[in-house]
Formats: sequence, C-alpha cells, structure tokens
Amino acid sequence: MGRSVIYSSWFVYRLAMRILYGGDYRARLRRVCELIGEQDGRVLELCFGDIGIAKHCRQRGLSWVGLDINEAFVAKAVRRGFEARQADLTAGDGLPACDVCVMMGSLYHFEPQLKELFARIKGASRRFVLSEPVRNWTHAGGLRRQLALLMTRVGGREESFRFTEESLTQTLERLKREVGFDYRVVSASRDLLVEVVWSS
Repeated sequence: MGRSVIYSSWFVYRLAMRILYGGDYRARLRRVCELIGEQDGRVLELCFGDIGIAKHCRQRGLSWVGLDINEAFVAKAVRRGFEARQADLTAGDGLPACDVCVMMGSLYHFEPQLKELFARIKGASRRFVLSEPVRNWTHAGGLRRQLALLMTRVGGREESFRFTEESLTQTLERLKREVGFDYRVVSASRDLLVEVVWSS
C-alpha cells in the first residue's frame, strides 16, 4: 500500500492531527515555539507537515526553512511565502546550516538510522528541539491502533514501530554516547519534548 490518505493534502493532515492529538494539538505547537528564541536566527524544521513553526518564525523575524518528503506540503508552504524544499531525509544528504533544528512527531520514521540522522543534524545546527509522541493511539491496541498505523504511513512500507517514553529515553541515552550531546526533557505529556545541545 502507498502513502496514507492524511498525507494527500495539508488540510486533511491538519484535520487528522487534531483528531489524533485532541485538544493537545495547539498546546504541543506552543510548547515547541517557546524553545525558539531571538537567538535562533536560522530555524530548520524537518518533516514539517504543518506551517505553525514557520508562522511563529515569521512573526518574530526569524529565518525558517522546511524540509519534507511530501510535495503537497512543500507546495502549500511555498504558496504561503515560506522557504520549503522537498527532501528525502533517508537519503543521507547534508542539511542546511541553522541555529536550531526542529522535528515534531516524525522521529519514529527514522528508527533504523537514528545515529546517522542525529550526526547530520549535529553537523548542521547548534541545538535540536524534538517533540515525539510517546502516548498515542498505536499504544491503545485494537481498532484504534490499526487506524493510527493506517493513517500515519508516509511511504509504501509498513511502520509499526512507535516510541514509548521509556524507549525514547533509552534511545536518547544511547545516542548521547554515540553522537555526543547533552539533553534535557522539557515536558512529558502525549509528546516527550526534548532540547538537545551538541557536545564538541
């Protein structure tokens, strides 16, 4: 099977995310935006999907670049006047230089190659702000799990893996040693919000 229907358009994607996150969707975006300050002149967002971070950056005079594999999302952002590019992050290409890199709700897609991805982000940024779901429908079992897996398939491959708070924390501890960084957990709710600062 191919890409899930929620990735067919920006409108459908936003609607699906609101359903999956319930009333926490806007709060999730707000928590991430609070970690992007005036010192972050250049912001890079990976797998951006929505343009909430882009709007935040525009309002504060910050430069924003978004990378996403979905051509519909990129086209939508470009029509709104934002700098967005289509990119397959599994290809291993270099990333644009930035002050802070942001990723929301997409890390699980890269589970087989996290060390490589973190190393590339480290090479491009000073900080990495990560918001990753650790409590969601895929953990519920039954019909809700099957629906969530169906709704969040980006490519033609099945993706049954999802992080829990414990497994994400364990992964960060491993990557901390392998890649070299310090991190702090900013908040833990439906998403684990983490700020990563790279070591020299």
